[in-house]
Parts: sequence; structure tokens; C-alpha cells
Amino acid sequence: MNLTEIKTKTKQFWNWVWHSDSILSWLVALIFIFIFVKFIFFPTLSLIMGTSLPLAGVESSSMDHKIVENDYGILTLCDKTYLKKDKIIINFDEYWKNCGKWYEEREISKDEFLKFPIKNGFSKGDIIIVWGRFQPKLGDIIIFKPNKESEAPRPIIHRIIKIENGTIQTKGDHNPEQLKSSNNNYRTDETSIKEEQIVGKAIFKIPYLGWFKIIVSDILKKIFSLL
Repeated sequence: MNLTEIKTKTKQFWNWVWHSDSILSWLVALIFIFIFVKFIFFPTLSLIMGTSLPLAGVESSSMDHKIVENDYGILTLCDKTYLKKDKIIINFDEYWKNCGKWYEEREISKDEFLKFPIKNGFSKGDIIIVWGRFQPKLGDIIIFKPNKESEAPRPIIHRIIKIENGTIQTKGDHNPEQLKSSNNNYRTDETSIKEEQIVGKAIFKIPYLGWFKIIVSDILKKIFSLL
């Protein structure tokens, strides 16, 4: 087979992959997309952003500023609970009424919080764009690897509320308290984070885009649980 024939066959194959309606062509196209995303797109983006995790899907509500239903079916925001019939629109002022006392007790004022990056938090299902080349400072939202004793399955994304002697403390905007090994199921401690645990910081959010992954993941979990 000469070069001309190879080019012709390649062109025919490429047209079949992207223009055919057969199930097989769809499967081949998905394989190509997977290879491109995993081995070209993400490595390139990681190099540009300076982090191993340039895009992060939010899988919990720990940074949400809205009233959210927890695992027990209770509507909560920080340490306050609500009835399902309550229809309360949460803006930043309402958020601060519920959650601000915790920060004020630690000398973080409302005016100071308003100057923090992504001051209104973000929700489950959002996609976060992550930057790796930075010096951590108060108010940054960072992604960090849990402590060695933690059983948390993935990195955590919370806001820095204290930096002292090279040790960083964080808290989820929605959570009533910081995670400590004694107060959560995963034995995760966010009161003693070292810089080597940090993966990057959140610089931008894309709403809702991560829901596709969450829905697919939940469906697969249910399927495997039945097997």
C-alpha cells in the first residue's frame, strides 16, 4: 500500500468515525475523545495551570451559601435548620446572619470576607478552575489532599481562615464548624494543613457543568450495588 492509498483509507476511516450513525462508529469516537482528553487536553492544561488538577468537579455542598438538604433530609445552612415550607432567598447579608458569627469570633469581619475570592461560594455540580502557582493567603479557596489518617476519597476544597507558622486552617463556607478527626466520619482534619498538601486554589467557577459526572457516577454506583 502506497502513501496515497494510506491517505485515502485514513480519510475514509475518519469520515466514518465522525459522520456515520452506526453504534460502532459512536464507540470509536468516544474512545478517541477519551484518549484526547486524558492524554492530550488534561496534561496540557495541567502544564499551563501549574497543578495536577486544573479542573475540579464539586461533589458536596460544603461551600454552598444556600440552604441545602443534608444526608438526613434536613435543610441546613451553617448551624441553622429550616422547614421545607420555608422559602428564603439567601443573599450575602442573609448568609452572614447565619454564618458570620463563627468568622467574627475568629477576627474575620464581614467587610473582610466580602473581599475574599469567590466570596459567594459555589454549589454541588459546579466546575472549579484551579491555579497551582500561588502563595496561600487568608480567604483563598484551596484544594488540598486530606491528612494521612483521613478516609476521605478525594481532595477537599475549602477556604483558608487562618495561616500561622506555616500551618494552614480551612473551613467550608456552608459547614457549621471545621472538620476535625473527632467530628466527621472520614477522620479528616483541616486544622493543620501543610503547604505540600495543597494542590491549587480556585480562581473561577463554572455553574452546573459537573452535574453530568455526578449523575453518571450515582447511576453506576447503584448498578454495581445491585450486582
